[in-house]
Amino acid sequence: MKWMYGIPQKKRVAIWATLIMTIFFAINWVDKNNANTLDSTFDSVYEDRLLVESYIFLLSEHLYQKKITMSTCGSYIEQSVLAEKISNHNKSINELVVAFGKTKLTREESSYFAQLKNGLKEIETLEEEFITSKSEESRLPIMSLMEDQFETTIGDLNQLSKIQITEGKVLKDQSKKILAGSTLLTQFELVIIIGIGILIQILIFASRTSVPKKPQNYQLN
Repeated sequence: MKWMYGIPQKKRVAIWATLIMTIFFAINWVDKNNANTLDSTFDSVYEDRLLVESYIFLLSEHLYQKKITMSTCGSYIEQSVLAEKISNHNKSINELVVAFGKTKLTREESSYFAQLKNGLKEIETLEEEFITSKSEESRLPIMSLMEDQFETTIGDLNQLSKIQITEGKVLKDQSKKILAGSTLLTQFELVIIIGIGILIQILIFASRTSVPKKPQNYQLN
């Protein structure tokens, strides 16, 4: 630390103060960014994963109820009742699909979501044909096609559900990294505080040693 003796006391203090302020400013900036990222991550876990999982569950439930309704349908006389029940399910399904589409989708998720929407439209088309059919014989092949489409659509929902688990784990790991970084910054701040205490002692020592211990009487020479 000999270089410190060649610098005036005020300049030394100014240099260290500037350095310390710069370091703390940088730490606070990084810490703020970490907090914002962590907040965004928690929002994504809720809005893009937990809510989406609830949409998937409700979509599966509506599809299952429609399947049961169609398979237990009796005669042509029940056409109006059947149409109303199916229409109510489809209305709820469309609302869920719109809500699902507003969430943040990954590339893989977007692909399965597009397949899901196409499958749901295909089911609606087959349902209309089934409802307007006037004989049991004509309904049988339509029902068979609907059964296949139901299975395909449920498969897309299952794939979307698996993606929620995978992406949820990614967000969890990201949160852990952010928290670990914040802990490291806190420890670094503690080290800086200790360093400040040491530097203050060094400055005090340097100030004392730079002052002569006894006044010199030049008249004695």
